[in-house]
Amino acid sequence: MVEVILDRHRLEDQRNFETAIQEIPEILDCWAIGGRIDYLMRVSSPSMAAYQDFMERLLQAGLGIDQYYSLIVTKPVKSNSPIPLSAVRRR
Repeated sequence: MVEVILDRHRLEDQRNFETAIQEIPEILDCWAIGGRIDYLMRVSSPSMAAYQDFMERLLQAGLGIDQYYSLIVTKPVKSNSPIPLSAVRRR
C-alpha cells in the first residue's frame, strides 16, 4: 500500500494524477482519501528492488507527488470477503 500526498490540491492537479495512474499496471487500486493523505494505492511488485524502481519512475513522471509513504503488507489476515447483505440493509 502507498499513501500519496500531492504538492498542490487544485482540481487540475488531482485530475492529472488520477488520469496518469490509470495506465500504470503496478497500481492495482487507488482511492481518493479525506484526511491527512490524498490517495491510497494498492501496488503489486515482485520484489523490493522492483518496487523501488517503480516508485522512482512514479516520482519522475511529474504527477505532483510531494510525499509518499510505503506500507508493506507482511501477510494477509482477511481479504476478498464480500460484505454480507445483512450488513448493508437499512433497519
